Amino acid sequence: MTSGEAANSRKTWLGVAALVLTAALWSLNGPLIKLLNAQGGGVSGVSIAFYRSFAGGILFLPFAVRHWKTRLNAPIRWRIGSIFSFTLMTVTFVVATTQTAAANAIVLQYSAPIWIVALSPVMLKERVQQREAAVLGVAMIGVAVIYFANPTTDRLGLTLALASGFGYAAVLIALRGLRNVHPIVVVCSNCVGSALLLAPLVALNGSFALTLPQMGLLAAMGIAQFAIPYALYSWAAQSVEAHRASLIVLIETILNPLWTYLVVGETVPTPTLMGGPIILTSVAAWIGMTWHQQRSSVRRVPVVEREKRAD
Repeated sequence: MTSGEAANSRKTWLGVAALVLTAALWSLNGPLIKLLNAQGGGVSGVSIAFYRSFAGGILFLPFAVRHWKTRLNAPIRWRIGSIFSFTLMTVTFVVATTQTAAANAIVLQYSAPIWIVALSPVMLKERVQQREAAVLGVAMIGVAVIYFANPTTDRLGLTLALASGFGYAAVLIALRGLRNVHPIVVVCSNCVGSALLLAPLVALNGSFALTLPQMGLLAAMGIAQFAIPYALYSWAAQSVEAHRASLIVLIETILNPLWTYLVVGETVPTPTLMGGPIILTSVAAWIGMTWHQQRSSVRRVPVVEREKRAD
């Protein structure tokens, strides 16, 4: 192995480690939301979503300023769509976690690929392969198990968790339209825009006032659970292929319920233990299929170019 290969290998493994740490930090949202919702009379889910986005926007703003002009590299409809999608994803996930088990919220949020398959023909004019549709059709069985086998008292939280998966899918689709915009600018814009959208809801929902313990938990959420892992993910994406990164961060679906159980004693509902693996296995299979198709299309390009030169 040459020195260059060794350096690349080392960077890749550091990227993998950063992604594992990213998933671990992201997974703290379960116990932090539960604690905030119970702390001092309880912070509402909408307020938690507002403060997390506000803190993230403030933290990312100094890094985003020098790349701010890159936002003009994408049509305004994609920029606005990204902010609304991010807001939908964030607020529905946080509120869902306050209304049902954290395991339900995180697993159903990762049902996003189902929505991507459904939305791609409309938003991206991309044809859906039959194999993709079949794999994600299996995932719907897992969704149905979680949704209908859990108590009816959890139905609101489960519905919001599915809406969060829809929002997550819309964010991923919007990122394709924003691929020429610096990622830090995208994250900062989403956070600031989301905070502005949620501020009126917080005002209507109650108060912006917080106790000191609540401020401490929200600061931890904004910095440790939100800003730092997004920065780590952006750095790791430079050395780890997208499909591998997507598979690694699925660890969050295991760690989130684990931390929630250790911190607040919340157990994973039996229907989620049954339906969750079906969803996650299907999502992992979909990621693998998407990667394989991308590699196949890349291999075909040189052949086409040779044929053109021969003509």
